[in-house]
Amino acid sequence: MAIVTGTAQTRSTEFDATKHRTRASRPHANRQRVRQQLVFLAFLLPSLLYVALFFAYPLYQDISISFENYGFAALAAGHGPYVGFSNYSAMLRDGTTILAIVNTLIFTVASVVLQFAIGFAMAMYLNRRSLFSGMLRRLILIPWVMPLVITGTIFSLIFQTTNGLANGILQGAGLIHTPIGWLTSGDLAVASIIIANIWAGVPFNAVLLYSGLQDIPAEQLEAAEVDGAGAWQRFRSVTVPSMRPVILIVLMLGIVYTAKVFDIVIVLTNGGPANESQLMSSWAYTQAFGQFNFGAGTAVGNMLLVFCFLVGLLYLWMSKGEATGGAR
Repeated sequence: MAIVTGTAQTRSTEFDATKHRTRASRPHANRQRVRQQLVFLAFLLPSLLYVALFFAYPLYQDISISFENYGFAALAAGHGPYVGFSNYSAMLRDGTTILAIVNTLIFTVASVVLQFAIGFAMAMYLNRRSLFSGMLRRLILIPWVMPLVITGTIFSLIFQTTNGLANGILQGAGLIHTPIGWLTSGDLAVASIIIANIWAGVPFNAVLLYSGLQDIPAEQLEAAEVDGAGAWQRFRSVTVPSMRPVILIVLMLGIVYTAKVFDIVIVLTNGGPANESQLMSSWAYTQAFGQFNFGAGTAVGNMLLVFCFLVGLLYLWMSKGEATGGAR
């Protein structure tokens, strides 16, 4: 009986000691946790400051100006009279704004579709081991790294009415007899911008899609070939499903980058003739810095911003669906 009592007392003493050590170590653990959180905030603070100064504050100013009658005189005061949604309603009633929206949709859809199709074809070719594939992988980057201002200048020379390369080739081939005014006709001016933008954007699509092709296991393609699948069947049943995440990001980035193209329009046509080739980006610039109507310019720019934001949300939704489908 004495032995049992002694054992119980010993266990009780050990339990009390362990409990005491736990209580003593708890403040140390709390201090360690607080220290870790402070270190985390110290690393996070520069990023938060950067986002606040260069993203949040400019966006706040942009939205504020769009609700004001912010003209050239308001620059000195830093603000103009509050007008609510008048800038947005006035721009949506303006015929040039409607034309700019339609041109932007046509420009974006045509550019993205053709850039993607041509880029995918080039990526498929570059993925094959051929004599010139290595050289082409390097040369294809030239239009991509070239500033869009230079691209616009090059195509303005190509589409000149009198001495332009395009008219020279067409006349030399006997397809036309009189020069075409590529940049003096509204529809042709928009088409010229689309052609220039396709040339500049194809490398972006080709490079990303080529990277996606590299990640497809060769065993899948070989197994499909052994099963009797032809080239088109392998492309449709193996290549495209395997590259779905890459295709989504290429299309999303292509839409956003294309919708906000500005340099090519300004250099190639400057929105002309008679504002017929205006896009939303160039029309916002014309309103703000051509007519000094900063409120209207920011209103048009914010419409474009909302469009790009919706495209981003659509991409996130489709990516989430893709991840959920893959998990299933």
